[in-house]
Amino acid sequence: MRIGMVSATYDPAVVNGAVRMVGLYKKHLEALGHEVTIFALGDDREADRAERIVRSPGIRLGDHGYFFSMGYSLEAQRLLAEMDVVHCHHLLMSVELAHRYARCPVVYTNHTRYDLYTGAYIPLPQPAADAIMRQVWPEFTDLADTVIAPSESVRQLMLDFGVRSPIVVIENGIELEPFLRPPRPRTPADFGLPPSARLLIYVGRLASEKNLTALLHQFAGAAAMLPDLHLALIGKGPQEEELRQLAETLGVAACVHFAGVVPFDEVSGWLAAADAFVTASTSEVHPLTVIEAMAAGKPIAAVNSPGIVDTVEPGVTGFLARDENGLDAAIIALLADPARTREMGAAAREASRRFDIGRTVALTVELYEELLATRPDLTREREHGRWLRRTEKWLALLDQLAGFVRPSEDNSTP
Repeated sequence: MRIGMVSATYDPAVVNGAVRMVGLYKKHLEALGHEVTIFALGDDREADRAERIVRSPGIRLGDHGYFFSMGYSLEAQRLLAEMDVVHCHHLLMSVELAHRYARCPVVYTNHTRYDLYTGAYIPLPQPAADAIMRQVWPEFTDLADTVIAPSESVRQLMLDFGVRSPIVVIENGIELEPFLRPPRPRTPADFGLPPSARLLIYVGRLASEKNLTALLHQFAGAAAMLPDLHLALIGKGPQEEELRQLAETLGVAACVHFAGVVPFDEVSGWLAAADAFVTASTSEVHPLTVIEAMAAGKPIAAVNSPGIVDTVEPGVTGFLARDENGLDAAIIALLADPARTREMGAAAREASRRFDIGRTVALTVELYEELLATRPDLTREREHGRWLRRTEKWLALLDQLAGFVRPSEDNSTP
């Protein structure tokens, strides 16, 4: 099967959930004998050719590794038309382009809480941002034959926002082995901590959409109740200096450790040093970092939200706060009894096995085969490969979303 993976970016330096899933899909689909071509925007690289990565020119957006373009190169257009299935991993910079050039079934996986990211990156109140997404989400997903939601709660969320295309749930997957058995496990001493320390860890981008100011406030509350409690933040981002200052203001600077960027293949070792994983983010759809922490045997303290609630079983693999203001209580409940912390960590490790990337890929291949057998693309009202230039409408939507082209930053090394 010739499979096209379409992404807004594909750069090893930009490690987020969508990019990582594209790489995992490619690796495991090729192991099954399929031919996978990645289509992305950006600067052409000689080394990409051997890896079947085709880049079309685009306008660079800041220093994030993302590009914008109104079309693909002639080479990319030709190759897309030869695919048996095209699988898209970004709402704005992949689905419409796949619809425009492909001649086969088009699948789209939703990796991002676009409703929350719109409010975060466009200076609009959340109700106004939601109104935009009630227009954008259905319009763009109509261009796909099937939508994949990584969790049931995200499927329901998309339905609530008016998505009309068929939606199936296929959970994100990871390669479990490095987290089940890390090649270089670390200890609290690697953070400069004594054996008596209880260590929480967060892995991801240090940015406002991750709700890290709330995390520090809640950590400070928990630290007042639990002696020797520490928090390690792995990653970098635009909010780092603000977070350092906030830790000083809250009086917990000595307990909050900014570990910076860690190569992805070393993340499992650093997770091994922690007692539990913590996040206050509510913008995830099915967070890979949470799954990885569970595979490493770490219970989770988080906020009840779509994606998280499908992954963490309260009282078994972690504790979920009703909202961000209860996260301190979830942390205390998780760490107050070391024996229970270890028991829940073992349960988390066992629960992570359902997120094996092999299972995710197998379910996705079944979907591809079903689409090739039924060919819904041939009975579409808006046929693939025949782009209708509704210029004013598309430009209006793109103008509204100009500051919002980046997908979810659920990453281990920003």
